[in-house]
Amino acid sequence: MLSFLFHMHQPDYRHPATGAPIMPWVRLHATRGYRDVPRLIHEAGAAVTVNLVPTLVEQLDQYAAGGSDVHLDLCSRPAESLTPGEAAWLVENGLHGSARAFGWFPGWGALRARRARGEAFGVSHLRDLQVWCNLAWFGSTAMEDWPALGELRQQGRGFGEADKDFVLGVQRSCIAGLRALYAALPEVSATPYAHPILPLLVNTAHAARNLGPFPDPGFVFPEDAEAQLREGRRVVEQWTGREVRGLWPSEGSVSPEVVELAAAAGFRWFVSDELVLARSQREGEGPTWQVGSMRGLFRQHELSDRMGFVYADASPAEAVSDLLARSHGADVVVALDGENPWESFRDAGAGLLRELFARAPLQTCGDLAQRAATGTVEQLHTGSWIGADFRIWIGHDDDRAAWRLLRTVREEFSAREAGAPDAEGARRALWRAEASDWFWWYGPEFETPFAGEFDRLFRAHLAEALRCMGAPPMAELGVPLGSRPAPGQPPSGTVAPERDDFFGWNGAGWVALTRGAMAAGPGWPARLEYGFTSAGTLATRLVGAAGAAVEAGWRVEAEGPDAVVLWSPEGLRLPEHGCFRLERPCPRPGE
Repeated sequence: MLSFLFHMHQPDYRHPATGAPIMPWVRLHATRGYRDVPRLIHEAGAAVTVNLVPTLVEQLDQYAAGGSDVHLDLCSRPAESLTPGEAAWLVENGLHGSARAFGWFPGWGALRARRARGEAFGVSHLRDLQVWCNLAWFGSTAMEDWPALGELRQQGRGFGEADKDFVLGVQRSCIAGLRALYAALPEVSATPYAHPILPLLVNTAHAARNLGPFPDPGFVFPEDAEAQLREGRRVVEQWTGREVRGLWPSEGSVSPEVVELAAAAGFRWFVSDELVLARSQREGEGPTWQVGSMRGLFRQHELSDRMGFVYADASPAEAVSDLLARSHGADVVVALDGENPWESFRDAGAGLLRELFARAPLQTCGDLAQRAATGTVEQLHTGSWIGADFRIWIGHDDDRAAWRLLRTVREEFSAREAGAPDAEGARRALWRAEASDWFWWYGPEFETPFAGEFDRLFRAHLAEALRCMGAPPMAELGVPLGSRPAPGQPPSGTVAPERDDFFGWNGAGWVALTRGAMAAGPGWPARLEYGFTSAGTLATRLVGAAGAAVEAGWRVEAEGPDAVVLWSPEGLRLPEHGCFRLERPCPRPGE
């Protein structure tokens, strides 16, 4: 039988100075994955587990109570009332989302193309943008419940203020109904309060267990790990009115110490990844493992990734047939993001989920965990679901600089807690600063046009903690973290070009591309990635500024034995109308 865990998570976008989110992604996902997944589970009566991050449900509650964000504020205003600065901000920040959606909806794509051409946005274009940057996000169940949304998508342009009011009203209705949907699910589990990497809160030196020797930032606060576990469980139980027994530790990150803390916090079972299990000392085999006093379940890595990254390009019937065939009828745990994958599906994944819930034999993770253990883990590996290590969050100098700042402020809190004017406010600000999300974007692994916002939020939470404890401000918190991007780096491993995602290209080298003195703009490649496959073939791809592969109009061609030529849609060669040369020798990894 299959045990699915859909993990609902977005970073805590609330700025401590205002309490309002500075980015709209929680609100927009609330009309898509956050609504569709529980609705489809109810529709099918499927035995599926949904995992909730407490800071996510707090943000959903804030929106349900009438809260807003800067994106929504500008979308709610009459288009003709926007100042030039507000209009420019909306044009710059309102055209984000799945690259595929701009192709699915011509009206949405026309706005992005207009910006790419540098053409002015008049009042009608701004109003269309206000509508589309909300309309494009609705999932399948909202489209079914409000057919007029589909009519607006077909109309594509020339929207009126009444159309916009309708779209935003549907959005509010979607958010208002979420809490009741989750309260009625077959099973909910929880993540620690602010989605921290628990083993690193216990002791950052423990990262050496999987990374080897490294400059340890010296953060050692196991009491914070336990507090986040307890508070995470409490918030989800309060929000759903349900007992929470299961834990998805942030990014599947576990260690022997974390399992003990989780058991003390009242959790009875946890889910991590089979890569962690493979590196653990164990006896036995099968789906359920005794790990200390807890029951451990370990997700099947390939099937989870196929759900999240592959099946959007297959029909629902083909995808489910493939999934069932690969599971071989065994008891298998599949754990994945509950919202992000559906951006790649035109129907927001509804066809796949309906097919899956109709055909697959299902049981909740809790039901599986209650069965007799089939094996014993004698020494649990310390690691995450990504490479069974913590490289993403502590492997780069920028990551470690952030951890050192966090340690400094946390130690200040230890010294001042007893006499702090607002000790609880300082504690919660520190919990939010301990979230994994800030460290995800430091270092070279991932790119986002919002990296500056994530950095500012991290430092703002630390500054808020100092304010609440009555400590003087730190000058360091006024300086952005993050080293200047390098012009490139050599390959660190092989690539799998058939997978156009992080996992297929994680070992690639890259070279930054510029457009003269200007930064990469919409549709312009930010870098060329290259590497060798396991068969020794050189593979390349162009990557956009937001990390998505640049698609139509660009191609890469070989020119002679030592050069690669990049062609733009207009036939221009880059950079400086020349070519990028892959200098020989270019050794394969390990040579």
